[in-house]
Amino acid sequence: MNAAAWAVLLAVLVTGWVLLDGAVQGAGATLLQERHDGGNRRREPAERRVVLGAVGPLLVPGEVWLVAALGVLIGVFPHATADLLDAGSPVAITLIGSWVLRDAGIWLRSRRPGKIWRDVWDVVLVVASIALAGSWGALLGVAWGNGLAALALGIVAVVVTRLHGDAVVAWRLRRTGPLPVIVTSVMITAPVVGTAVAAWPRLVEGGIAPEAMASLGFVAMAVLPVILALQVLAWWLIARPLGRRDTLFF
Repeated sequence: MNAAAWAVLLAVLVTGWVLLDGAVQGAGATLLQERHDGGNRRREPAERRVVLGAVGPLLVPGEVWLVAALGVLIGVFPHATADLLDAGSPVAITLIGSWVLRDAGIWLRSRRPGKIWRDVWDVVLVVASIALAGSWGALLGVAWGNGLAALALGIVAVVVTRLHGDAVVAWRLRRTGPLPVIVTSVMITAPVVGTAVAAWPRLVEGGIAPEAMASLGFVAMAVLPVILALQVLAWWLIARPLGRRDTLFF
């Protein structure tokens, strides 16, 4: 595999993560509210479990894509990684911290009885989901090398992930068909594709030696089928109507 092939693979992996985890971010951001008769009301605990259960199958498969993307970025494009961190280290730290807190909120909110315990973790989950989406969008703007782009893409990411999460939850609950999910999927992946095109020259020039790329290609060919299988499994689970067992963990 040459630099161009690795760059395409990186873009595909990031796109896969955005599609899956973007729905989780959007659902998490709206966990404590629900649009109802033109207004907003606080969701009851049972409703929160339904929302999280609707997007739950996307969490772990999505993070597999993210870990794989980070491996490609760090292992194959170290110079591009260094440039990105030099320009946007606060954004990257925010992204990692909010990612950890978001996952902690999902995994821990129902591990102990008690309303206060659950409510505290639900607030953490909401704030961390918004911060994760915003910092991810801002990091894309950093890749453009423009502070205004970082601000704009951060705002866009927060808005679009909320729309994507709502669409996936509504589809899972059979309130709508798949068309809204398709539309929001295009919306949420468009910034990734645009950034990949804009950053392409700098990315491919910052790769490791061609011999090392070729050697790592064998590893990628072994791992990629597993990642693709997880993607198929995740969407197969999401395509099923939400059942009672889907909400037991949450």
